Order: sequence, then structure tokens, then C-alpha cells
Amino acid sequence: MTHISRVLVGIDGSEVSERALEVAIEICKKTGAELLVAHVIEKPPVLTIVRTQEELIERALKEYADRLLARALFKAEREGVKAKPLLLKGKPGPQLCEAANKYGVDLIVVGSRGLGTISKFIVGSVSDFIVRHCTNRSILIVR
Repeated sequence: MTHISRVLVGIDGSEVSERALEVAIEICKKTGAELLVAHVIEKPPVLTIVRTQEELIERALKEYADRLLARALFKAEREGVKAKPLLLKGKPGPQLCEAANKYGVDLIVVGSRGLGTISKFIVGSVSDFIVRHCTNRSILIVR
């Protein structure tokens, strides 16, 4: 079996991403791997938006992401797992694949379905994207 030294888990606040976080923490506890906890801020699809509204939405999304990551780091550290937050912006699938390559992770852990927008039902989920595009990484999809 390949040694696991760094694990990337994507979280979005959904129940299934919480389970993915728990699984990733457990893997890191057993292997001594470092945990990278990633949340991707995806701009909501809005046709017309006033600049001040856009700034308010971005601030709210950032505050949500900060709380989500802080809670995840607390859970990991409580279990004795060394963890680092990654706050990314853009489309979740491509951003998680890019982060996996940039940080040289050995394993990507994601939930099977998250809190994505309607477009993800049409184009495919984040986990589907990762399976198809992160072919050089091991991937664990949690249900």
C-alpha cells in the first residue's frame, strides 16, 4: 500500500461533506498524514447584480467559509491531526484538482453530493469532476 502523507478534503457544509471530513480525519489519525481542509467559494450565478450587492454576497460567503474551515480545523486538532485550511475561489472541481497537484496530496476525500447549485445536476457533481480529471491522485468518495 502507498504511504499517505497528505490528505485533501473538500467541505461545503453539507452533511455528506461532514462525513467526508470525519473519514479524512480518521485516515490522518491512522497514518499520521497532514490534512488540508479546502472550501471553495463559488460565485453564485446571478444575471444582474449591483456592485454593492456583489460585495455583500462575497463578504457573506467569505465569513461562512471562514467559520466552516475554523470548525473543521477544530475537529481535526481535537483528534490530534495536524490540519491546514485552504480557501479557494472558482469552480470546486477544478480548484480541488489544482490544489491536489499544487500541494502534492496522496489522497483526495470528497462527499458524493454537496450543497452545489442546480448547474451541478446538469453538468455533474464535484466528485464526478474529480474522478474524471484528477487521474494522478487516489480519490475516496464518501456517501
